[in-house]
This record gives sequence, C-alpha cells and structure tokens, in this order.
Amino acid sequence: MKIVLDRRGCNCWTPACEAHFGWHFLREEVTPVDCTVEVIEDSSPDRTFYVKDRDGLDKVLVVNDANHALAYDSWTLAWEQQQS
Repeated sequence: MKIVLDRRGCNCWTPACEAHFGWHFLREEVTPVDCTVEVIEDSSPDRTFYVKDRDGLDKVLVVNDANHALAYDSWTLAWEQQQS
C-alpha cells in the first residue's frame, strides 16, 4: 500500500500526530485524516508513506514487520532510523 501525506499545512501537535499515524495508518483498516492526499492499494505487504513534511523535506518511510512497532509508536523515529 502507498500512502501520500502532506503535513505542510497541518497544525497537529507532534505527539498527537505520532498517535494519529499509528492509529489511522498502521492498523488493518486505513482511516484517512486531514493530511491524507492519496491511498493506493497494491499487492505489497509493506506500507510506503510519502510525506511532504513541515520541515520542507519529502520523506519516504517503508513500514514492514521489522519496524512496525517502532513506526506505531513514532513514525518520525522510524523514519530517522531508516535513514541511518
């Protein structure tokens, strides 16, 4: 699944965003929120997030079995870990 998010105009407080991310995007059923631009179903078992972020960066986060728990707790930490 591919999910495109645009956080540039979002005023959601960062801890709330972290909680919303796991709840809305990493459970079995995806439930879009205000920053959701597009959700594309595909055959991949991974969920790939394309995030236009407030810091001006375009971020790509791939969530799979190996990093699901971390991404559920903090998508930003999962993204940072994926970058290293």
